[in-house]
Amino acid sequence: MSDRYPRDSENYGYDPNGGYDDRTRAYGRQDAYGAPGGQPYAPQKQGPSSAGLKFDVGPFVGGVVATAITTFIAGWVATAIVQAVYNRTGTSVFWMYGLTDPWIAGVYGALAAVLAGAFMLLLFQAVPSPSTFFSWIAGLVVVAIIVLPFLAAGAITAAFGSAIVNGLMGFVIVALLSTTAAKTYHGRR
Repeated sequence: MSDRYPRDSENYGYDPNGGYDDRTRAYGRQDAYGAPGGQPYAPQKQGPSSAGLKFDVGPFVGGVVATAITTFIAGWVATAIVQAVYNRTGTSVFWMYGLTDPWIAGVYGALAAVLAGAFMLLLFQAVPSPSTFFSWIAGLVVVAIIVLPFLAAGAITAAFGSAIVNGLMGFVIVALLSTTAAKTYHGRR
């Protein structure tokens, strides 16, 4: 049987000056700051090569497309439900998405999601805290699209229906794009 640490044949692990020479004592000792190779750890300075955009393009584009699809479905379903309630109660109103076609709301919502994704991409490259700016700007736009039907609609029932659909689609866009940004952008928050 071979020994990992060859022993001095005369001393058999004992220090000639007295005491036991425990060769495992080096296992508990760590180098400066735990750096390998005995070199102290020094953080690397960020130069022009490492200060670029840290952004996963493929997953971001996929997230924007998925947000557009989800917003389309949410707008279509919400508009169909509001139309069904209007028809059930005998309220016949013409509102901003047309009299009987819920697809138009879904298309507008999907288009808004793609535009919001493009705006978020612009913010990633232009401002110091893109997530904060996107949340504020998108939140204010959602408030505006909820209030706008009350200012523009002829009937209050049409305004309520439009505000519900607009608010739902705006919430879906802001929530999903914020999550997409958090998962795909690794730069300034």
